[in-house]
Amino acid sequence: MTVTHERYAESALVSKDRYVSREWLGKEYERLWPNVWQMACRLEQIPNSGDFYEYQIGRQSILVVREDEDTIRAFHNACPHRATRICSGTGNTETELRCPFHGWAWNLDGSVLEIPDADDFAPESLSRKEIRLSPVHVGVWGGFVFVTTAEEPEPLLEFLGPVVDGLAPFEVDKMRLIRFRTTVMDCNWKVGLAAFNEAYHVEATHGWDLSGYASGRIPKLAERPDLRDAQGRTPGAYQFSYEAFETHNKMRNVPESYVASPTFGSLGDPKTIALQMIEMNRSIGLAHQDDVDYVDAMVDVPADVPSQVFMTDVRRKVGAAGGVDYSHLADEDMLSAIDYCVYPNLVGPISAGNWILFRFRPNGDDPDTCFFDVMFLHRFGDGETVPAVEHEFYPRWQDHDGWGPIIGQDLANMGHVQAGLHQTSFTGLRLNRQEMGVRNFEKFVDRHVLGA
Repeated sequence: MTVTHERYAESALVSKDRYVSREWLGKEYERLWPNVWQMACRLEQIPNSGDFYEYQIGRQSILVVREDEDTIRAFHNACPHRATRICSGTGNTETELRCPFHGWAWNLDGSVLEIPDADDFAPESLSRKEIRLSPVHVGVWGGFVFVTTAEEPEPLLEFLGPVVDGLAPFEVDKMRLIRFRTTVMDCNWKVGLAAFNEAYHVEATHGWDLSGYASGRIPKLAERPDLRDAQGRTPGAYQFSYEAFETHNKMRNVPESYVASPTFGSLGDPKTIALQMIEMNRSIGLAHQDDVDYVDAMVDVPADVPSQVFMTDVRRKVGAAGGVDYSHLADEDMLSAIDYCVYPNLVGPISAGNWILFRFRPNGDDPDTCFFDVMFLHRFGDGETVPAVEHEFYPRWQDHDGWGPIIGQDLANMGHVQAGLHQTSFTGLRLNRQEMGVRNFEKFVDRHVLGA
């Protein structure tokens, strides 16, 4: 398989200050986060009238509320009386929003419902316009609720741009959240995002024994299989393509890798290897238990069929059995892990019926840690039961060993990156073609933080 491309020419270092400086983090809070669209939650997390979801970014809390079947609202989560946070976490507030401190209340559209003992206030301090809840702009796309505190934001679909058209065939609005985890990572939020926004790391990070990541064990070089092509290039160079837009970027497996995948027979017992591969994909959110069950029920798995061709056929048949039609998707797109980085803080690969989405948010005023959210989404057929989802929280990512081996390897790198950024000898990131998405993202940050 030969993939050609133009010689990459960008050589400027990316300054390390943006990853370690409290001053830079403060500028992000001031200039970046208030002026961009941010994914707050999924619609299925607020399915009923009165449901609310608190989205936090730094010290700012935004309350997303379902007013009725067709209307989603969002407000700054502070009572205009004494600044009390009105709602925390997620839940249902029925027909009103009421401050727990002094009982001020609002309708679900943010208008004033009740001010206890209103006669004891100076009339000038109770202007109905000033004491209604302060609204936040809301947009909905693909089953996600986006918010922005910008005064006059560009329309959400214009901000998302190529992401909307690129993901349209996957019908993400019909997917449903099946697992939601949050942990605290020992790195800057942009370091975490960048770890999933390039494939240059595939050989070194993932191309070896997949056990022992949580303990921090470093495998010996002898454990690595040979993943390089005839020209000596690593998988990130020959197996992925990269595209940068003015806002957002994309990487994906090249179509050639679909038919070039190894056969099961070349790797061992066909059924055993097939189950191992599908289980691996399931652990990272790119397959589902239905795929595992289908293959497990097979008497024979063909030994001479390329693995990706076989698993694509399985996905189509499993989808059809559940009433999901994937006939509009090309074979090479079914399991290709098309990976959009949706600025400012979302990234994750999607395949037919499955999407794992990573979200990174800064942790207060600490540039060396961040919140890491992982959302697993799956496409269910008509009549299939969608499981209830509990939000899992782990104060340290090492406290949970269920990330799956591949994600766990990525997480194990991040603290080492952050520590290295503090070395006096290190001045900045030098990025290659496979990391063009990281560079493009930092240019986006610069436009907001520096006005560049």
